[in-house]
Amino acid sequence: MVKTAIIEDSKALSGLYAAYLKDSEFNARIFESTPSDIERLIKEGGFKLVVCPGFPKYQTGPRIVQTIKSDSNLSKTAIVISTSMQQECVRSEWDLRDIDSLLIKPFDQKTLKKTLSDAVSNSPAQLRENPFALVIDDSKAVRNRLSSYLNALGFDVETASDGMDGLKAVSEKRPDLILVDVEMPILNGFDFCRQLSREPEIKSIPTIVVSGTIDEKQFRKGFRSGAIDFLQKPVSQPALAAIIESVSVRDSHRSDGTTMILSRDTTLTSILSKSLNFLNSSINVTATLEELETYLCVTTPDIVILDLSDSTEKLTICQQVRKILGNDSTVIIAVADESDRDTMFQCFRFGATEFIIKPFGRDEVKARIENHIKIKRLQDELVKKNRILEALAYKDKLTGLMNRRFFDNAIKDELDKARTARTDLTFLMADLDNFKRVNDDFGHDIGDMVLKEVAAMIMDNVLEKAIPCRYGGEEFCIIYPDTPISEALKNCEKIKRYCSVKPISQHRIYQTFSGGLASFPQTSTAEMLMLHADACLYKAKESGKNKIIAQPVQE
Repeated sequence: MVKTAIIEDSKALSGLYAAYLKDSEFNARIFESTPSDIERLIKEGGFKLVVCPGFPKYQTGPRIVQTIKSDSNLSKTAIVISTSMQQECVRSEWDLRDIDSLLIKPFDQKTLKKTLSDAVSNSPAQLRENPFALVIDDSKAVRNRLSSYLNALGFDVETASDGMDGLKAVSEKRPDLILVDVEMPILNGFDFCRQLSREPEIKSIPTIVVSGTIDEKQFRKGFRSGAIDFLQKPVSQPALAAIIESVSVRDSHRSDGTTMILSRDTTLTSILSKSLNFLNSSINVTATLEELETYLCVTTPDIVILDLSDSTEKLTICQQVRKILGNDSTVIIAVADESDRDTMFQCFRFGATEFIIKPFGRDEVKARIENHIKIKRLQDELVKKNRILEALAYKDKLTGLMNRRFFDNAIKDELDKARTARTDLTFLMADLDNFKRVNDDFGHDIGDMVLKEVAAMIMDNVLEKAIPCRYGGEEFCIIYPDTPISEALKNCEKIKRYCSVKPISQHRIYQTFSGGLASFPQTSTAEMLMLHADACLYKAKESGKNKIIAQPVQE
């Protein structure tokens, strides 16, 4: 069973997920997008897959995914984004590199299960202790020899005496590696590879053709049929071991990145999928530029491979894809025929990183891509570390809210935006009532629990566009961009009401708070905004606590 977290705020969609995944391989748990629900998701842990809406109700999708991925136990969890692709701002919302797949709404049960299966690569290979190879040859002596070599290399092996039996075995067993002889009755090796390439579920299994002769003609035949490499008879164990090591048989079941392929040629996509095993990459194939653009709207892959063989506007496609990506970090590989070699030299000026001329071998693909990917991964690692450092610098460790350092910058930035756009901005300064007594009576551990619970209630109930922060000690503040003071006051009263009626800890502490509200343009600077809010907070404390007092609005 694949433990799966479904983040969904719509009750109707939550019910649909539950119905579609009932009695399936996916053990689904439903969560809302509230910060407290995401915290519960993380605490429960053990999820191999998370489905997150493109536009959650209570906080942004990227923030949810970053929160989940920051937990060490969930850092490698597969992420699927569900979206109807209706909003034009999807790309501006999502610019993450750890999205494994897209679930396009509306979807049916079959589409949902396939998308989730692709995201986690839930293949039989994951359940096996040893890699599994299939040897197909009409000679019993050859089958036995190759089997003994593979056993010595740590493989479990099954054999078939002809191509038809081989296809049946592939469908049933899903091997990690296939060795197939060229000359066989009923179905020869090249025809076997062609049929394999037509089956979506099995076409990416690395397939090596075994032949007595390897020349240019054989090479082109093998390429057109979808074979990944050749072994020449008589096969030696060192030669077999070298190929197995280079095709990364054992790494193919888990994705560490994303590769997009644009091609209508199923044989080419099969060859590329097998050749890219060394990248340990999740591979998505699109047949049209429009379909590719849909994917690029929500995520940035590590590699984009463009099959330009049949296109009359080769350079324009390169340019268009680079423009959509909006960055230079993604590796774009252009693939074309020998007749397009001169054109391909120009593709670098139009956004391509590298080009490959058909037919090509696996070693050529690896050599042309490997260095680009190494550089890109170093860049991505630097970006990731910078994000972590930024999060540590601006996030309050105890409550999970943004801290004072973040607030000092945010209040000035948001005020500048409000001044430029001529919109309202409201600011709340809040202080927990009688909090010193909680620490004195119950200890600081209980005091910390109260702070965390109050912070969770603020995050669960604050307006979506608001920015809640821990100002320091038992003081909290909320910046309300583009919000008049009357609307902010209603939201603050709601939060205050929830806090006052929820018992905290075994001591059943009912924690209240007092607050002061000030707004722009009534107050023109960040310093005066905070001063006026603090003055209103003081009045709330003096007049009995558990109150919100707002700065008078000037008519």
